[in-house]
Amino acid sequence: MSTDSNTDNSDQVTRKLPLEAEHLAALSRMQSLTPYYQWSIELVAPWLGKRILDAGCGIGNATEQLSAYAEYVLAVDLSPENMKVLQHRFADDPHIECAQLDLDDNMEEIACRNIDSIVCFDVLEHVEDDQALLNQFLKMVQPGGYLLIKVPAGRWLYGSVDIASAHFRRYVKSELKQKAIQSGWQIINIHYMNIFGVIPYFIKSRILKNKLIFLAPCQHVN
Repeated sequence: MSTDSNTDNSDQVTRKLPLEAEHLAALSRMQSLTPYYQWSIELVAPWLGKRILDAGCGIGNATEQLSAYAEYVLAVDLSPENMKVLQHRFADDPHIECAQLDLDDNMEEIACRNIDSIVCFDVLEHVEDDQALLNQFLKMVQPGGYLLIKVPAGRWLYGSVDIASAHFRRYVKSELKQKAIQSGWQIINIHYMNIFGVIPYFIKSRILKNKLIFLAPCQHVN
């Protein structure tokens, strides 16, 4: 099922998603990486509730895995092109609601869904004011709920791929921890993942200056 609350704000979409077509192409390529998404979800599975917000869900590559854990998944993305894919992909799944919403502006509309856990994979680095979004997340989730984040790690790895992906930053643990705490979150666990991707990413992004959007070394925080 689907909800459509932001479809007419094309200027906002253009401003916030300058590389919408490129990201859609990258997400489509990554759709075949089911084991990677399964692994990512398994890492946060102990903190998943029954009513999950997949914040900035793209075309639903992680949403598909989350549906196995939850009674209800709210798959939210700002991109109208992503929303077309989502609505087709999950048209027959009554447990997944697809909504074109802006995470900056639609806090109350999300909060009324009684969300008990928020999954935010590979989104925070695309947001200029990530601190404000972390503040918003705390207002969206039920008391005692969880925020499960995956972001690209290592400032020193920032290079051509990040620029091509419209990343404002890559993170270190201390920065992400500090921002989460400042927003009122209590840190349970924070760790690196996909360490074996560091060397090929460094070669492609920092040495070869490759501009193709693709997976990169990440860190999880719960």
